[in-house]
Amino acid sequence: MKFEIWHYWVIAAFFFFLLEVFVPGFILGSIGLGCLLAMTGALFNLPLWFCAILFIAGFFVGITMLKPLLNRMEKLNEVKTNVDGLIGRTGKVIERIDQDSGYGRVMVDGDDWKAVSYSHDSIEKGTIVEIVAIESIVITVRPLAKNNTQAEISADEKPIADTLKNNLGLIVTRGNKKEVVHFENIFCIYSNQKTTYLVTSGGKEMVLDESLEKLEERLDPKKFFRANRQFIITPRVVKEFKTKDEGKLEIALNALSNLPSCISVSRLKAHAFRKWFEKQV
Repeated sequence: MKFEIWHYWVIAAFFFFLLEVFVPGFILGSIGLGCLLAMTGALFNLPLWFCAILFIAGFFVGITMLKPLLNRMEKLNEVKTNVDGLIGRTGKVIERIDQDSGYGRVMVDGDDWKAVSYSHDSIEKGTIVEIVAIESIVITVRPLAKNNTQAEISADEKPIADTLKNNLGLIVTRGNKKEVVHFENIFCIYSNQKTTYLVTSGGKEMVLDESLEKLEERLDPKKFFRANRQFIITPRVVKEFKTKDEGKLEIALNALSNLPSCISVSRLKAHAFRKWFEKQV
């Protein structure tokens, strides 16, 4: 079979759409869209320069129009299974929440959740509880008053509840206790051997239950940047950066224990990083 020019455009489009599955962001998908438009030009035997214009037009449409549209559609179709959907709901303890282990199980609308007690006291099986916080796959509950009226949240519970409802920061677990880390106190977040770590501006390192992918959906892109598969960074962790081979960036990090001296940003993300960092200065 003799290959024609439009065949190569189809192969290129398929290749970039396939890469988009593994490297989401719709940049590669926009390139694939450009290839499809260029293919239509090649089918009508239009000159190569005109096909190149179609390719650029397709990429521009994808990156400026379709990407924001898809992001909005994703948010509209998002099922409320996080804080908005569960805070304030009630459930029933089906496995005793033990004071020593710190964990138990709660049934909420037919779903079985791992649960901890806000007061760090044991909660017996069969107790009706209210969800006051959620972090990843673990809910935090407190027993409802016997008359089933709304009890006041204690002074030590309120900061965590307010943080979750208003999306002011992240909740980390230290032993049997939960702790609020506000966004302005986060230096960077990184993943190592399938464990996610949060590093504070004071150099403390804490473990998070969520993956970088889940955190990226929640974090403000104006303040946080997904540098690569292992790192989400803030401007304060960046010491300097420079261009390396093939358009990649090498970012030198401010010295902190357990952090490497530098990390890399791919050529595809280099331009986005520069624009993001310039807005921080």
